[in-house]
Amino acid sequence: MSIDAQSDGAVSESVTVDEDEIVLWTGRPRLSAAAPAGLVGLLVAIAGMAVAVGPAATSRFGVAIAAIAVLVGIAIPGLVLLSLVNTRYVLTDRAASVKTGIVGRRVGRARLSMVENSAYQQSVTGSLFGYGTVTLETAGGDVAFRRVDDPQAVRSLVDEHTRDREDAEEGGPAIPGSLDSWRAVREEVRLLRATLDQ
Repeated sequence: MSIDAQSDGAVSESVTVDEDEIVLWTGRPRLSAAAPAGLVGLLVAIAGMAVAVGPAATSRFGVAIAAIAVLVGIAIPGLVLLSLVNTRYVLTDRAASVKTGIVGRRVGRARLSMVENSAYQQSVTGSLFGYGTVTLETAGGDVAFRRVDDPQAVRSLVDEHTRDREDAEEGGPAIPGSLDSWRAVREEVRLLRATLDQ
């Protein structure tokens, strides 16, 4: 499957893309990621129905408990599915963006020039069905495209454009400091970010 075939072409309005940026790929997580939540919701609903037809059926609270359990059983996979539908991934020739959120929204963006490492991983089912997670590591944190189709192709696209940018900047001015000092700065930024997230 080519990378172009995976792209659904829709760029969310909440993801900022400059006019001179080229959108290379867009996507979202597979909806099958809601399957575990669907199973949990089904079990909760079945437990609620068991309360309604079991010994507590004669109790006025039994029917109320059953109704609440069924509603919760429906809400669990519904919220997960809604979250998946509202998650968008955008990869341009300059940056990778992730938009999440149901009511509010959160958009994370990492410039490709700041990507230090990229990786993809697939679980056993991901290998069988062709999906996985692509992770881009930067000094400020990681950006992850979770449960996307053909993660190897997405990572290759990132690496290709990261390499192109490095080649273009090779003739530019040298970055001051040693590699070890920049690694120390990256570690400090990660620790600071972890402290602020708490």
